[in-house]
Amino acid sequence: MPLRSDCEKLYQQGKYKECLALAEPSKLAGQPDSEQVDVLLLAARIKRELTDWQGTAELLERAKELSSKNADSLQDLEVSLVLNAVRARLAPDRLTAKKLVHQSESLFNKVKSLDRGQKDYDRLFLTALCELGMAKIFATEVHLAAQNIRVACGFANEKFGAESVETIYPSLCMAIVHAREDQHTLSLAMAKNATQVARANYGRHPILIQPLFRLAQACIRRKLFAQALEHCRHLEGPIEQFIGEESDIYLDVLGMKTAAFDFLVDFTSAEFTASRRLKLMEKMRGKNSPKLIDPLCDLAQIVARRGDKEQAEKYFERALELVSELMRNNGFPEKEAALVATGKKEEPKFDDLQTSTMGTRVSGSSLVHLEYELTERLSDCYVWQGKIADVAKMIPASYRYAHTCRLDGIASMVTSINEYLLERARNLEPPDLDPPDND
Repeated sequence: MPLRSDCEKLYQQGKYKECLALAEPSKLAGQPDSEQVDVLLLAARIKRELTDWQGTAELLERAKELSSKNADSLQDLEVSLVLNAVRARLAPDRLTAKKLVHQSESLFNKVKSLDRGQKDYDRLFLTALCELGMAKIFATEVHLAAQNIRVACGFANEKFGAESVETIYPSLCMAIVHAREDQHTLSLAMAKNATQVARANYGRHPILIQPLFRLAQACIRRKLFAQALEHCRHLEGPIEQFIGEESDIYLDVLGMKTAAFDFLVDFTSAEFTASRRLKLMEKMRGKNSPKLIDPLCDLAQIVARRGDKEQAEKYFERALELVSELMRNNGFPEKEAALVATGKKEEPKFDDLQTSTMGTRVSGSSLVHLEYELTERLSDCYVWQGKIADVAKMIPASYRYAHTCRLDGIASMVTSINEYLLERARNLEPPDLDPPDND
C-alpha cells in the first residue's frame, strides 16, 4: 500500500503522531516525489490544525523543494498557495504579508487558467480560494478575504455537498473572517457548522480543536458564557493530548474560561483559572513578557471585585510596569504613527500581544491608552485603601497620559486616512493613453 494511503488512513483515525512520523525523511526516502509531497502536505495540515505554524512552514518548505521540479503542476500550485498563507501568518509585518498576498493572487490566476476537467481540479480551486483568503486576513485585508472565502463556501456546498468534509475548512475560514469583522453571531453560526460537519464525518477527532476554539470564542463575544465553558471543557482534553499545556491555544482557552467564570460571578473559579494562566505564561514567556499584561489585568479585576484591594493593587502595578516598559521600547506613539503615515516606517506588528479574552487588548496604537487606563485603575486601588498621598503622586502622570491619548488618536486618524487614499490610488484604472481616432 502506498505511503500516502497509510498516512490518510492514520489521519482519518486521528492518529496524528503516527501520521507525522511517516513524514520523517527516513520514512520518505526512496518514495516518488509526488508521493512524498502528498505525505508532507497532509503532515503540514496536521501541524496547522495543532497551531504549530513554524512546524507547518518547515514541512511545506520541504514539499516545495520537491514539487517545484514539476512547476505549475496542480500539486506545486497547492503547495505554493498553502505555504504563502502560512508565511503570511508568520510575516514580521503587514507589508511582507501583502507581498505574499500578491504572489497568491498570481497563483490563483494560474489555477483559474487550468483545464477544469482535470482530476482534483475542484479541490485545488477550493484550496486556492481559501488560502488566498487566509493570506489576506493575515495582511489585514479582511473585507477582500471575505469575498474569496464566501465564494469558497458556496463552491464547496455546490461541488461536494453541504455535509462533506470539504466544507469544514471554508466554514472555519469564514468564522475567522466574521470574528475579525466583529460579526460574532455570524462567526458563531459558521464555527458551529464546521464543528457539526467535523463531528458527523470524524466523530471524536483532533480536527475538532480549531472549530471548537472558534465556537467558544464566538460564544464569549456573544456573552453566552455557559456555552463557552462547555466548549472550553471539550477543548482541554484534546489540546492537552495533542498540543500540550504550554501552548498559545491552551492559554487562550484558559483566558476564555476566566472570562466566563468572571461574568458568571464565580470569582473563585475565575481567580484559579487566571492564576494558572499567568503561571503558565510566565513559564513560557518569562516574567517580563508583555504577554503577561492581559492575565495580570484579569487577576487584578477579579480580586478587586471580591474585595481584595491590596492584591489588586499589586497586579495593576506589575501590569503598569510592563506597559510602561513597552512604551519606552516602542517610542512616542504619535511620532511613531506619523512615521507610518508618511511611509517612513513600517507599521509595528504586535501579534504576540493580541488576545481574545476578557482582559486588555494591546496593540501598537493603544499602548498609551492602556497605560492611561492602568494608571486610573491603580489610582482607584489607592483610593479604596485611603492612600491619598499615592493618588496625588499619580495625578501628573494621569494628565500626561490623557494628553498623549488625544494626540495618539489624531495620529491614528491620519494613518487611517493615508491608508484609505493609498488603497484608492492602487485600485484606480490607468488613463487611456491611446490617441483619439481622427474621423
